[in-house]
Amino acid sequence: MSTTLEPDGTRDGVSAYRFDNRLGGPVLSHQERWDELAGTHSGFRSTVARGYWVVTDGPEVQKALQDWRTFSNKSVTALEPDPKFLWIPEMLDPPVHNVWRRLLGRYFSPSAVAAREPEIRQVAAEMIDALRGRDGADVLDEFARRFPTLIFMRLMGLPEEDLPTFLDWTHELLHLSHGEDPDGARQMTAMREVSAYFEEQIAQRRETPRDDLLSHAMAWTIDGEPISDRDMHAFCILMFQAGFDTVPISIGWALYHFAAHPEQRAEILADPSLIPTGVEEILRVYSFVVPARKATKDVEIGGCPVRAGEMVMLPLAVTNRDPGRYDHPLEVDLHRKATNHIAFGSGPHRCLGSHLARLELNVAVEEWHRRIPDYRIAPGQELWQHGNMYGIKSLRLEW
Repeated sequence: MSTTLEPDGTRDGVSAYRFDNRLGGPVLSHQERWDELAGTHSGFRSTVARGYWVVTDGPEVQKALQDWRTFSNKSVTALEPDPKFLWIPEMLDPPVHNVWRRLLGRYFSPSAVAAREPEIRQVAAEMIDALRGRDGADVLDEFARRFPTLIFMRLMGLPEEDLPTFLDWTHELLHLSHGEDPDGARQMTAMREVSAYFEEQIAQRRETPRDDLLSHAMAWTIDGEPISDRDMHAFCILMFQAGFDTVPISIGWALYHFAAHPEQRAEILADPSLIPTGVEEILRVYSFVVPARKATKDVEIGGCPVRAGEMVMLPLAVTNRDPGRYDHPLEVDLHRKATNHIAFGSGPHRCLGSHLARLELNVAVEEWHRRIPDYRIAPGQELWQHGNMYGIKSLRLEW
């Protein structure tokens, strides 16, 4: 992917470009593009679709994420300033957002997550054991995507036999290129199927509650009122979006990194206590999430004169790979002392599931290297990553 942007005039004295973050590219091309943009711009205007602002100043990105009064979560997609959908609690602002976070917090707290570690470790070990007798595999399809998705389905109380269906939906919703689905028809079909699935699950829990997060959430009240089926549906859609893609992408980057850096793989094999720092560094260096927020008032950020109602894209990579924040920011340093990255976001909407994600990532790396310590990237494959959320499309390893 070329990092050169196609100029498209100016807006209020600020450079405008045909910048489309949905386009895929070779591995690490998106992160490298953000590095270049951060080195040449503090912000600019994208003229794609209805247009939006892009902030490429690291400190400004973090400041905006923390300022929910100015940068609202009522829309979190740069191309859709007025969405017809709602994801709960991500697209809620305080104080309603705070109520949901408190209710959900008990399920994603450090202690609640730690209690699930034996089960999580067993699932990872069994999946890796099923692969270790072979000479290689596409580790994204056969481990990185299956492992955290199954854990999340158990947490929500969804039937495990539906795992292949969920993996298919995740692919259709999140991983199709523009060329594969130019009019969005496949994506819309998958979204309708997901929506209908959760409507059915909610109806089943209303009739016969179970001991799972979905059933427990249906018994909550907010301001003395029970949660409606509509809000439960919005909650389920968010959990689907959040739970079935970010951790698989992170595991994919971890396996890619240690396959591409055998000297660091040797280090963690010799000293597994380095794995937690390695996980944090991989989250930081390979930052793949690009949040967006909707301005509630006229404001200047990154030199951009943003008007009320306009969308602002806030790439986490420009903060996490900022040379003003870290020494050698593009390198995974297994001995780095400062791990104050914002890979899980910042401010009130910082990732609710960060403790679970960290545990899953650490377990995945530990159990993989305990069972398959010597592996390499299979030759002859084109390593490509998605746009929007920069996960690797496929990764075949050999061992």
